[in-house]
Amino acid sequence: MPLQERLAAWLKGGPDRTKPRAASLAAVLGVSAMVLILCSELWPAPASAEAAPAPGQTAASYQAGLEQRLASLIGQVEGAGEATVMITLESGEERIYATDTRTGGDQSQQKTHVLLEDGTALEETTYLPTVCGVAIVCDGGGDVGVEARITALVSALLDVPANRICVEQRCH
Repeated sequence: MPLQERLAAWLKGGPDRTKPRAASLAAVLGVSAMVLILCSELWPAPASAEAAPAPGQTAASYQAGLEQRLASLIGQVEGAGEATVMITLESGEERIYATDTRTGGDQSQQKTHVLLEDGTALEETTYLPTVCGVAIVCDGGGDVGVEARITALVSALLDVPANRICVEQRCH
């Protein structure tokens, strides 16, 4: 008897069974899926190491990290060679705290910060500092084609207009 026929006979159940095995199998699979979903909620997912700053990261460390990552990326552009990058930031990071609006008897509204048990305010959003300008010094900076590719790359990555990006030749 081929495997498909044996599987179909098993799912339908034998002549002495009144309930098909397919329903039992579906119930077991459903319960198993729910257990897996519950288990996935109990264990937190690993934190990603993307561009988001770590709690307590300063604007200076954010700036230094961006410069290092950008210098590494520019060094991989054909003809660029070794690169040194300097980034200027418009301002420091801005934190927005959650507020609670309370309405009094005379319909006046009073906004207060939501406080945690330790007395600190609940942070709702953190806006990273915006990049104001980028200066790049690299071995291939004297080549117009390399300069154009680096400018386009930096402009696309940091959303900085081309007139705020300067690429120069490294002196030897």
